Amino acid sequence: MTTEDILKEYEKLLSGGSVKEAGVFLEGRAREAEKDEPLTAASCWNELTGYWRVCGDRQKSYAAAERALAILGTKRLADTQHYAVALLNYATAKTAFGDTDGVLDLYEKIEEIFQKTKDVPEYSRATLYNSKAQLLMKRGRAAEAEACFTKSLELLECMEDADSETATCRANMAYCAMARRDLAAAEALLSESEKYFKTASDDPHANVALSCRGQLEYLKGNNAAAADAFERLAANIEKRYGRNRNYAMAMRNAARAFEAAGRGEDAARCRSLSEGAVSQEQ
Repeated sequence: MTTEDILKEYEKLLSGGSVKEAGVFLEGRAREAEKDEPLTAASCWNELTGYWRVCGDRQKSYAAAERALAILGTKRLADTQHYAVALLNYATAKTAFGDTDGVLDLYEKIEEIFQKTKDVPEYSRATLYNSKAQLLMKRGRAAEAEACFTKSLELLECMEDADSETATCRANMAYCAMARRDLAAAEALLSESEKYFKTASDDPHANVALSCRGQLEYLKGNNAAAADAFERLAANIEKRYGRNRNYAMAMRNAARAFEAAGRGEDAARCRSLSEGAVSQEQ
């Protein structure tokens, strides 16, 4: 199978809800390709970095990224956009798992490679700005993050077939607005994001908007509405990835919102589900 055929089959499995099978398939193809098609193997490991990130498995996500980078380094491609994209996925995974030390340097290295390389896809540049913004948000640098998200949005809005990414970027910008306590701006951005996801509810990126909705309603004092959003988020995660750490976090947030709404029994139920999910992973 060519790289394109492998990734098409992988996406087909994912879109059909066979998430576990998709991971097993792609990892199998990656190992097989290492024998004769190392660049295909690197592409598969690169894709697996993101797969394991959204599944909540830090160790496997990092291992996949490191394998992709090792293959590309051996092929003397460390100054190419292919290496930069693999490095970007690694940095994004580290940011998602909270390992932020040194990651800003990685983003700067990626940007340097992109600047030296011709024909870098605008999508890759948009992803770089988005990922860098996520890191800046985690470090409490919301103004800088918002500037990066704005650059990402400007690129995405000029692309075809980037509606999902555009909607996701707007939801992320709503988080920035919340950080500066501009709830009206956050509501406007999030509402625009939700317009798309109402027509694409099965899109996994819809979870970003749901999480943002829960946070925004909580800040507004609409605690029952916040709890509802977090519970719907948890249900989406469970359906697609099982009761992983992201599910546990969503249920923990639902419990907090229910508690604030004075609904102790619902809070206890969500807290128990969260703790049970955490226990299963340990």
